[in-house]
Amino acid sequence: MNKFMTIENKRIMRLSKTSIFYLLILFLFLSSITSFAQIYSTTEGNANFKAKMPFNSYMGKTDRLQGTINFETGKVAFKVPVTSIKTDKDKRDEHMYELLEAKKNPDVVFTGKLIDDFDFDKKGNQSVPVKGGFTLAGTTRQITIPLDLELVSEGTIQLKASWSLLITDYGLERPSIAFIQVNDEHDLSVDALLKEK
Repeated sequence: MNKFMTIENKRIMRLSKTSIFYLLILFLFLSSITSFAQIYSTTEGNANFKAKMPFNSYMGKTDRLQGTINFETGKVAFKVPVTSIKTDKDKRDEHMYELLEAKKNPDVVFTGKLIDDFDFDKKGNQSVPVKGGFTLAGTTRQITIPLDLELVSEGTIQLKASWSLLITDYGLERPSIAFIQVNDEHDLSVDALLKEK
């Protein structure tokens, strides 16, 4: 009887050690997966546009850029409330909101996917293109935007991007000021600190 119990105890001990070993391997494996399952977001990034005219130009600015980048899936989603964009002239802002039909289309939206991976082990700025749909005034067009990303500290990434678009591509008329039309091409830029969720 004692001999049987000793054999059984040894067997249980062996099974326990094996179980602990496999649990440890599983834990290390899951840890390595979660280290890559990183979602970074912002709720108060900056977004700007620059509209040019033959003898003048003006800027539209907002500090309410919101969005996320999921570095595991590559999914990217950002939006800006239209009425948060200001050009320093109330009348011009009202006209812009009307032109963009802000009540019907309250947000400017981008959703897409990273084309390349971001290397968390690399220091300095990395250019990572993202391809997706940019929606302005209810019209969506596929575009590719070069993102400048930099891991500035643990859990914080600096995002910067700039690109141009033609507003007529989005079904918008070129505004005019004192009979002078604004150029079709507008320059856009974003600047945000993304924090790990």
